[in-house]
Formats: sequence, structure tokens, C-alpha cells
Amino acid sequence: MLWCDDYLFVHYPKTAGKTLTRFFVQAWPRPISGYISRGQVNELADCELEKTGIVVGRGHENLAQSDEIVAEQGGDIRTMKGIFCCIRNPYDLMVSNYHFMRQTYKANKERPNFVIAHENDFVNFCEKVGVSSPKNWMTIDGKQPDNLQIIRFEQMNDDLNRYSEKFGFDMPVLGHLNASKRAHYSEYMCERSEQAIATKFSYWFDEGYYERETFGDNAQLKTA
Repeated sequence: MLWCDDYLFVHYPKTAGKTLTRFFVQAWPRPISGYISRGQVNELADCELEKTGIVVGRGHENLAQSDEIVAEQGGDIRTMKGIFCCIRNPYDLMVSNYHFMRQTYKANKERPNFVIAHENDFVNFCEKVGVSSPKNWMTIDGKQPDNLQIIRFEQMNDDLNRYSEKFGFDMPVLGHLNASKRAHYSEYMCERSEQAIATKFSYWFDEGYYERETFGDNAQLKTA
């Protein structure tokens, strides 16, 4: 999470958090505070983090947690100009997550979800892995705050340009620090994995952010 006097960014996992953190650190007025993962420190070395209140922490605080943290510092996220949260096609997100966890398993052997990714093909990963509902990053007490601003992963640059014009903050060049090279998500999908993903990400489907798709009984690709 990141925040300044006027804005808050909450990072749902696998939604370009490193790219967006870099963008907002460069775009927003100072002072800026927040939590980033240890791996982001080097990637943001040219952003003068030492001149901010950004420290190493969990980095994936949901909206209720962020509300408490900001309140402890004397702020109120409900009166900010904007609360930013990025969303992503759930099928694509889960394929990305599967690849990431398998590739980084050796450094995360003690973490259950990484073990599940390492030991299972994609469909069984989808059924077994634990996922926090994105609803927790977009609502407080079951309701979206009036100042919530949605960024779509699929049109990130366009959305950030629009918000830059709307709120008047800077529009630095948008990089993509964690771009992955892999087959399209549809090649990993089948009926079983679709049902598992639809259950885990029901909030995004139910709220109309994404439409469910139909896939066959067997996926073209079964593992990363």
C-alpha cells in the first residue's frame, strides 16, 4: 500500500503492483508513505525512497487494514481524492500466479500456496490454492467507498492517463517491471479450472467487471 494526503493505492496480488508502485511514487506529491516488499527496494532505487516514508512491509494490505494504518497516522481514506485499486482478468491472474509460484518455489518452500503450485498441475492448483477475495481490497463494511478508482490491468496506461487528467497528478512513463512471457491463459483453462476460479473471484464476476468464459473439458496446457 501507498498513501499521501490525497491518495491511497491498495495492491491486490498479481495486479502489476510493482509497476503501479513505481508510477505513483513518481506521480504523487510528497510526502508519500507506505509498505513495499523487500524485492521492490532495488527496483525502486532511483525513486529516492530515502526521502519518503516508504518502508519494507507486507505490501498487500487490504482496504480495511489500510484504513486502520492511515487512521493511526491521523488520516482518513474516505476524505481522500482517490483510492486506487487495480483489477485483472481472473483467468489471466491465476495463470500468472501459477507460473510465479512455480518459478519461485525454491525460495518459498515453507509457504503452502507455493507448495501447491509446485506439486500440482494448473487445474488442481486452481482448486486447492488459497485466495483472498478481491472484495476485501475494494470495500469497507461491505460497500465500495465513493472515492474508489478502478484501474484495469488490461488498459492500465489509458486508465492512468485518465486519472492523471482528472486529479492533476503527474503522468510519468509507465514501465512494466514484471512482464511475463507465457502462453495465453485460455490454453491453460478447462471447465474445472474455470469453475474454481469463478468461485474464488466471484466478486469481480458478480459485480460485472469481467464475464465468465466457457472452456472445454481438457486444457491444451496442463502445467507451467
